[in-house]
Amino acid sequence: MPKRYSLSEFESKQLLRSYGIKVTREAVIHSVDEAIEQSEILGYPVVLKISSANVAHKTELNGVRLNLDNELSIRNAVADLNKSVDGQTSLLISEQIKSSREFIAGVTRSDEYGLVLAFGVGGIFAEIIKDVVFRLLPASREEIRSMFDELLHKQLFGEVRGEPEINLDKLVETLEALGECAMDRSDIFSIDVNPLLIDDGVPVAVDALVELYES
Repeated sequence: MPKRYSLSEFESKQLLRSYGIKVTREAVIHSVDEAIEQSEILGYPVVLKISSANVAHKTELNGVRLNLDNELSIRNAVADLNKSVDGQTSLLISEQIKSSREFIAGVTRSDEYGLVLAFGVGGIFAEIIKDVVFRLLPASREEIRSMFDELLHKQLFGEVRGEPEINLDKLVETLEALGECAMDRSDIFSIDVNPLLIDDGVPVAVDALVELYES
């Protein structure tokens, strides 16, 4: 098996952005002063995360701080996260998306099936709920849209807790772009977007991990 390595979250999302996928506004920071400066640019509240290609599941390391809404909370969060990784990695600060709906989307390359597109209910309980559907790539827009009808929790596409219904055309475009990215890049083993949140009806990649084959 070829060896693989991961891009950092920031690098992964920049790749997805280049394919027209909406991602969170964010910046890599290396100090408290940079964190405060960027939080003022992004607007409170913000999210602070460990940013490293070697940390795939940040929540397992308690590597995410949410709802940071003032300078003191930023300072405390930077200190806590730097302590957890011994200051050996940079941090990522991003806008905080308010959404009650979390989805997961991605592409995996297999020897047996080739590229497989996945979409389903996401968040920290994705592995428990297991409400995910798949399509072989390449797939037409109609094939991608038909994935939504197969989900057990398809009521999430409508209005939920005062949030508007999901723009399904934008969601199809997002999944289509994920597939295009993987088909264009033969060095991509997998793309994992979790969570994919819904902001005013539009999907936003809040976290992403791209895994590449070593050349």
